[in-house]
Amino acid sequence: MSAPSDAALSEIAVRLLDGFAVQRGARTVALPPSGQRLVAFLALRIGASRSVAAATLWPQASEERSGASLRTAVWRVNRAVPGLVVAQGIHVRLARETFVDNREFTARIRRVLQPPDGRQPQVPDDDGYAWLLNGDLLPGWYDDWVLLDQERTRQLRLHALEAGAYRMAAKGRHAGAMDLAFEAVRLEPLRESASRAVIAVHLSEGNTVDAVRHYEWFRNLLGTELGVPPSEQLTALAGRRVAAGRRPGAATHR
Repeated sequence: MSAPSDAALSEIAVRLLDGFAVQRGARTVALPPSGQRLVAFLALRIGASRSVAAATLWPQASEERSGASLRTAVWRVNRAVPGLVVAQGIHVRLARETFVDNREFTARIRRVLQPPDGRQPQVPDDDGYAWLLNGDLLPGWYDDWVLLDQERTRQLRLHALEAGAYRMAAKGRHAGAMDLAFEAVRLEPLRESASRAVIAVHLSEGNTVDAVRHYEWFRNLLGTELGVPPSEQLTALAGRRVAAGRRPGAATHR
């Protein structure tokens, strides 16, 4: 699982990364679909009013019916995991001691992206940032209320992958750096900063041919998909060997 092992500090853990799960200790707890959606919704928020939760999770139902569905979902969740959902007054939330992997994942990413200064040392990379190689938020979930959080987590992860690649390359750990850079490219092939990281890692290792080859792959992809060229900065990074007038159909592969 992508999140750090701090989950052991909490008896109840909600997993949103690379699939949904609720765990109590070492045991995975089965929840009905309505309970899964309620727990996931609350895990992505500090809390919510009952009316907002009901209207978001059951948007096609009347206010009366969505409220009844919410009460039923709360009962079913707490029957499976007593105390997991707390309903007080007009508010509903997860129990405060609940560990949520995506919260820890995004907090760890922010620590990676925090610029180092004299007071705040840079996050160590003893694990080579391997935890960044996974971390899709609720894959296969397409509810409107989850889409923005999915994109937010994906963007944070892309930035951290690129930052980690540069840091690893600077320390001479080129294989690990390439893993991170290519994972960023896999997540978003048209993202220029991801391909820039790949090219930079190649160049830091002295592999100019590989850097140019990846540049050509990216240039062809941009031309085919968007009809635009790479930026002048990326062209300059890859080297002036890649003249802008080179035929776009040239066979390349990263």
